[in-house]
Amino acid sequence: MAVCDVLADIVLAGEAAFIADVQSRWASEMGLIRIGEAVAKIPAEVRERFADQPWRQIIDMRNFAAHQYDDLDPRRVWRTLTSDVPALRDYLARTLPPSLEAAR
Repeated sequence: MAVCDVLADIVLAGEAAFIADVQSRWASEMGLIRIGEAVAKIPAEVRERFADQPWRQIIDMRNFAAHQYDDLDPRRVWRTLTSDVPALRDYLARTLPPSLEAAR
C-alpha cells in the first residue's frame, strides 16, 4: 500500500501539473512498475482466490510502463493513478490482515 500512497501524493497537484512534470510522470511509471512486480510475485493460486481484482491488467500495465516508455500516454497513466490505484489501495486495505501490512 505504500506505493499506492506515494502515487496518491503525486496526483495531488492535479492533471495539468502531472502532465507538465516529467519527474512526476517517471516516478509514477516506476510506481506502477513496482506494483506490477509485486503482483506478479503473488502465486497464481493466491490471485485466483482473490479474483475480484484485475491482476492480469496490473501486470500488463507494469509491462507496458517498463517496455513502452516512448509510447506511454501520460493521460493513460493519469487515469490509472486516479482510478485504478486508489481502487487497488482500498481493496488491499480491506483485504490484507493488519499484521501483514504492519510488517511492510
